[in-house]
Amino acid sequence: MAPVSTSPELANDAVITPEKKNNLRLVIVASSVGTLIEWYDLLLAVIMANILSMQLFPAGGNNFIETLGIVATTYLIRPFGSLLFGNFGDKIGRKYTFLVSLLLMGGATFLIGCIPTFEQAGWVSPILFLILRLLQGLAISGEYSGAVIYVAEHAPQNKRGFYTGFIQTTSSIALILGLVVVFSTKSIMSEESFNSFGWRIPFLFSAILVVASYFIRRRLHESPVFAQLKSEGKTSNSPVRETFKTKKNIGLILGAIFGGNAAQSAIMQTNQFITLFFLQRTVKLPDTTALLIMATGILLAGPFFQIFGALSDKIGRKKVILPGMILGLIVIPVMFYLFLELGNPQRLDTIQHIDTQTTIIFIGLVFMLTLSGTMVYGPMGAFLMEMFPTRIRYTSMGFVYNVGNGAIGGSTPVITELIKSSVVIGFALSPFIGLVYPLALIIIGIVVNIFFVPETYKNDLSD
Repeated sequence: MAPVSTSPELANDAVITPEKKNNLRLVIVASSVGTLIEWYDLLLAVIMANILSMQLFPAGGNNFIETLGIVATTYLIRPFGSLLFGNFGDKIGRKYTFLVSLLLMGGATFLIGCIPTFEQAGWVSPILFLILRLLQGLAISGEYSGAVIYVAEHAPQNKRGFYTGFIQTTSSIALILGLVVVFSTKSIMSEESFNSFGWRIPFLFSAILVVASYFIRRRLHESPVFAQLKSEGKTSNSPVRETFKTKKNIGLILGAIFGGNAAQSAIMQTNQFITLFFLQRTVKLPDTTALLIMATGILLAGPFFQIFGALSDKIGRKKVILPGMILGLIVIPVMFYLFLELGNPQRLDTIQHIDTQTTIIFIGLVFMLTLSGTMVYGPMGAFLMEMFPTRIRYTSMGFVYNVGNGAIGGSTPVITELIKSSVVIGFALSPFIGLVYPLALIIIGIVVNIFFVPETYKNDLSD
């Protein structure tokens, strides 16, 4: 197969000479920081769904669900974005593709901070919000897969899980960063000022982070595995068509989506957002208390992404991912039951203040569910990319991740809210009915992982 023609600038990266090899530490830092910023940009609108529902939609109506609906479009468009960016990543290269995704994400996030309110522009406001969220969805669909593949193609085979674990932990760090920025912004101004203009600051702040990350990433060169493939003229002319050409690859795609990826997203979406909304809207805790519980529990579990990624290098990906899904299946119903029973047992519709002991218990519960997420997500990046050959790795992995983690698992917040608002059930169970969706995805993930998904940790990436 003839090599894909490229510009002289890109062709220069095709052969990695000694002076153009990347320093592994720089690869990890540049990839991780860029991915962290993109997750911060993507998750910020979910963290601020309450205020956005008041600012960008008309008064009255179920604006919170409408806001989550627009947020969900970001996840629904990601499979299409993965084919677009995957096509470029498998033809042109990993480095340039996730440089473009970084700038696209940063620009869209900055512009969300500039959207006029509904009072100022009417329905133009939610329409602009929708357009910018779709652009964010396209951006993240190209970012994550490229970053994981880029790091893994530089890493030694026996440390791929450990090194890609740095990419995996960025979503949780980004959530904490978002919570800290929002909390800090709220703390330095009155509630009236925050509702008037302060809510824009966390979005505008993203521009500084994106510019810094862009200049760091520009110092990188192409990954050695892809550069070797390119120099030999073995890159794919049609990565999308080749991805869906064989029954074997389609089987791997379906197994990867339903054998862990969708379940992993359901666990983390439940941990990060369903928990936050539940504490704020059902348990009725003050925002500061809910944010403190979330940030502390997630922060304490942060190092375990690397720990479980490294463990999967030694014993295999499935032996870590499967117990993580089982733990999530147990923790989720117990956690939400205790939240309500300890935090608001009488189900009052007024703000509830909890004592220090209860706060510590809640932090422990969040820690346990986050731990489950680290067991599944820590090895997941290496697990997914090891399934597919180099020539179509970006496209295949990107599609798997953005269908499972994006469209299916990423819709968890809006689907749980829709179930809660539309399913009529007894008073005792009504606050929990939405959890059937993430629990169902986890059960499916356990069954498919056991019977249909191969082990991958000894796979050769150059094959």
